[in-house]
Amino acid sequence: MTTKQLHRIPSESKIGGVAAGLADYFGIDITLMRILWIASFFAFIHVPVIIIYIVFWAIMPKGTRQNTTSNLVEVPQS
Repeated sequence: MTTKQLHRIPSESKIGGVAAGLADYFGIDITLMRILWIASFFAFIHVPVIIIYIVFWAIMPKGTRQNTTSNLVEVPQS
C-alpha cells in the first residue's frame, strides 16, 4: 500500500509549486486548485491567504507528481 505525501511540485509551478502539490495530493486538477487559491484570496482578507501560501511553500518538501492522471486530458483518435 502506497502512502500519499504532501509536497510541492516546482516543475509544474506558477509561483512555488504549492497548488500543484496540493492538487496532486487531493487528486484534483491543478487549474482547479489554482482557482481555489485565487478565490480564497479575493473572498477572505488577503494577508492570511498569502501567509498560508508562504508557510506551505516553506514547509512542504520538493517532490514530483505521484498522481499522474490528475491533469491528463483524453484526446479522441481519428
